[in-house]
Amino acid sequence: MGTTTGEFIQELTRNHDVIVIGGLAIIAHGFNRPTMDADVWLDPMESPMSWAETVQAVCDRFPNLTIHTLPGWRKVEGLDVANAAEEVGMVRILGLDCPLDVFRRPNEFPEDSFAEVLSRCSRNNDGTWLPDAIDLAITKDLTNREKDDHDIRFLESKIRTLWVEKLPHATEEEARSLFERYVDWQTCEAALRNSNLLVKEMAMEFLREFAAEGDPFSAAILEDREIPPP
Repeated sequence: MGTTTGEFIQELTRNHDVIVIGGLAIIAHGFNRPTMDADVWLDPMESPMSWAETVQAVCDRFPNLTIHTLPGWRKVEGLDVANAAEEVGMVRILGLDCPLDVFRRPNEFPEDSFAEVLSRCSRNNDGTWLPDAIDLAITKDLTNREKDDHDIRFLESKIRTLWVEKLPHATEEEARSLFERYVDWQTCEAALRNSNLLVKEMAMEFLREFAAEGDPFSAAILEDREIPPP
């Protein structure tokens, strides 16, 4: 019996923080959909070389595992693993029960944002970390893949539901923090139910921007609330 992906990830987590991304993270957030591989963001460490040495060392603890990179998923080892970490931002481990992509730099995130993203994660039972819905959605942005579009819509719906619950009662500082991470016409509409006039004005400013960009829902809300010029 070969090495499972879970066993490999467990070895990674012995000495380093590992954030689960990709399909496994989407499923953990509650979206019921299949996935054929696994994706993790391993602590980028101080250099591509130290990161590569960690990945290689874990691979060496198991039989028949190989490390690959793009283009063409060519096999790499030694210094080439570090070069892949620097140039491509990830490697693929083959020989497990499913392919495992290990990222040093996932889509839309630089290496030095790892600690910030980690600070918003929740801990999984296996010792890995689950990113919050917004950070997970960012990793799927601009991929031009239909499945990622479905994932993003699910995550945005989850975020929107939470924001709509919080914004009617948020302080100005809390509302600003929420809007800095996610805002749309529905979250603005929820903020308009807040008794704080500054929170309401914050929402109105966003609605004006959205309406100017052609959003009909924002325009309809403004039409009900703003007095047209003479």
